[in-house]
Amino acid sequence: MAEVLLRIIEELADGFLVINEEGKIVFFNEVFLTTTGLRSNDILAHEGEFLTDLRRGDKGTGQERETVIRDMHGTPHRFMVSSLNVESTRGQCTLVRLSAIHNGTCAPARDSAELRQMFRNIRDPLYTADLGGTISVANPAFYALLEWKEDEPLPNVADLYPSASELEDKILRLAEEDSVSNLETHLRTRSQRPIRVLDTSWVLRDDKGIATGYTTHLKDVTQVKNLEARLKISERNYILLFGTILSSIIIVDPAGQILNCNFSAETLFGYPWMDIVGKNYSDVFQVPERPASPESPPGSVHTARPSIKDIIAIVDRNRGHYIETDVPRQCRDGTIKFTYASYSALTSTTGETIAYAVMERDLTEREQREKRLEESFQQIKETQSGTILGFARLTEYRDMDSGKHLERIRDYTRVLAQGLSELPKYAGYITAEYIEDVCLASILHDVGKVGIEDAVLRKSGRLTFEEFETMKEHARLGGEALKAVDREINRESFLTIGKEIAFSHHERWDGTGYPRGIAGEQIPLSARIVALADVYDALTSKRSYKDAIPHDEAVKIIMSESGTHFDPDVAEVFMKNRDTFQRIQAFDSNPLNVGDLPKASSPPRIRHGRGSGA
Repeated sequence: MAEVLLRIIEELADGFLVINEEGKIVFFNEVFLTTTGLRSNDILAHEGEFLTDLRRGDKGTGQERETVIRDMHGTPHRFMVSSLNVESTRGQCTLVRLSAIHNGTCAPARDSAELRQMFRNIRDPLYTADLGGTISVANPAFYALLEWKEDEPLPNVADLYPSASELEDKILRLAEEDSVSNLETHLRTRSQRPIRVLDTSWVLRDDKGIATGYTTHLKDVTQVKNLEARLKISERNYILLFGTILSSIIIVDPAGQILNCNFSAETLFGYPWMDIVGKNYSDVFQVPERPASPESPPGSVHTARPSIKDIIAIVDRNRGHYIETDVPRQCRDGTIKFTYASYSALTSTTGETIAYAVMERDLTEREQREKRLEESFQQIKETQSGTILGFARLTEYRDMDSGKHLERIRDYTRVLAQGLSELPKYAGYITAEYIEDVCLASILHDVGKVGIEDAVLRKSGRLTFEEFETMKEHARLGGEALKAVDREINRESFLTIGKEIAFSHHERWDGTGYPRGIAGEQIPLSARIVALADVYDALTSKRSYKDAIPHDEAVKIIMSESGTHFDPDVAEVFMKNRDTFQRIQAFDSNPLNVGDLPKASSPPRIRHGRGSGA
């Protein structure tokens, strides 16, 4: 018993190697490498030199001797070496045991009690059986694995095997080779629960070399094998899912080279799998650069889309995920399809990114529908704008001197609104939609004039006080008319802004305007914008009751009233864009020669009495 335990403990706890009869190393265990501080390559690459060092040293008692071995860094260490010649079916071999010497002494020999205790503490199951299968020695781990109590007799080894052929195969290998290593086999517990183990066994012989039995070391791999089985099932399910999922999936490596694609990707883009695997994703699917439009200058191109390497960098910065929509992709037949693209990093169990998945859904049909819808919406907007302009002109037709007053007001309003949108104060308020609405609504600023009698509206001379009071009513009339229409709509629209403009475009920043006499930011922004646009157009346009004032003089008048008549912010934007105002005014006067802007001259006498823009 002690001899068996000693062999087990020595082989598990000490370093050893096996040398065949030709003097070649055929095996060494992990403890041997740890003890010597060497790597496998250090030993095998210098095998002859290593064996010479191993045999060199002072002779000790019996077959033990002391020697010095240098580790991989060249540091010398002292060891006690013992060897044992063993006969096997493959010939004679030498088993060499290596024990480190610490502080001048080697580890003391273990007594039987200590060996037994260590044997019991080994976590892996161990047992020894005779040739008939009767188990003579087993450690607690073996009892626990087989669900037996230590005070109960163990069954014969044959009773532990569900398949007799597996036991027969093990015995046959032991007879032929003296040992088996990591033989995968099946056992059953006392409750008949099947378990899978790795069996490492070696033959035991008596002093005469006759086989008396064998010792077996077991490694329970039931859970590992179950996991492997589930992984195989998952792998099959993944392959099935990968091939049949409706979305296109393309797998690329970290450099952007295509590793795999599913059937949906082949169908979507028209490329067979074998034609794109190994190629760079961008080289295959990136839409070629081309001129931005037929009218674009030579050499101008669309802004290049990011390459797959750029996208991978974005994915890494976004914790492994990134999404794009309306992404153009080049198909095999040259057509371009638009996709919803989702990029994901694929990681190993250690967390290392090993590939990237590009999952895409075809949005081409939706893109085309949206384009048609956008075209229809644009047509509706143009029709709406034309209709509103025509409606607003009902008033202008009664005033034969107005010309293209409404179109100019709309253009001036756009310039001012866009300029204000660039100021931090208005960045979150003046949106592109707001600009479109305020421009459309601006042409309704004088719609209330339809309620003013011709004798006042079309008078060519200076208005009397009473007539001017009547003229001022157009702001209230227009505002109330648009307010009534706006109530019929369940949401805010350009008419909401139109109502503000009609009511308040004659209010003044200092509160001296009409009809309500409100001041500062109490006046709606839309009305403050149109107020300046309306006055500029009134100053620079010829009327039956006055001459036009030159552009430069009109600028001086408007800037002199910044902070009194006009919102200082609006006046500042006007000043920055005064040249644009002049081009708009000049284009209306002489559309065939827009670049030939009029020169500043001495202004004619200004006739007052109708109110700026009234």
